[in-house]
Amino acid sequence: MQKDSPVALNAYQRLVRKIVEHAETSLLIPLFWRLYGARPSATPLAYLSSLPVGTLGRAVAEGLHRHGFQLIPNYENHDLKHALLGYGMTAEEELKMQAFMLGNGNRSPTCFGALLFGVLMPELWADFRAHYRQGRQVSPMFRWNLADYATEDLEDLRNKIGLYAARCPRQILCFPQPVITAFLGMGRHARLNHD
Repeated sequence: MQKDSPVALNAYQRLVRKIVEHAETSLLIPLFWRLYGARPSATPLAYLSSLPVGTLGRAVAEGLHRHGFQLIPNYENHDLKHALLGYGMTAEEELKMQAFMLGNGNRSPTCFGALLFGVLMPELWADFRAHYRQGRQVSPMFRWNLADYATEDLEDLRNKIGLYAARCPRQILCFPQPVITAFLGMGRHARLNHD
């Protein structure tokens, strides 16, 4: 998890991330398997893996394979959100996604429960607030069902909900760094020439 952080984490921050990760992998995932795993999945992982590259379903399958996770039957809509929104599966990314989903209208006990761990990470509170705001800006998708959207093009869906616009509210910030540098440089030279 340290590799996702731009700065080195102190001992407390590393401990909190371990606690959150352990709660997720040793408590929540087994609990969801018990609650949801006995029923057949509406979208089997083999089916998702067979979908064309670039579809939402294929992105879900690739994300699960990359992290060594299995699809939890009847909880696959959670994995849809990871793939659609581009969040990783670390403790930090999970909490950022839950903040986004809260902003998008998700008021489930799972969402609130996960975000309680965020209280232990004050260094991420500003990030959680930013992701919450992004969730408020996109079209509601917190109730989307993977079976309904698995075959859809991932980029089309991201554009449909307004994800890119929500992540970049000021267009100038979206330009590549060389464009910004060139633009700012031109402005400085123009001012110097008029003086």
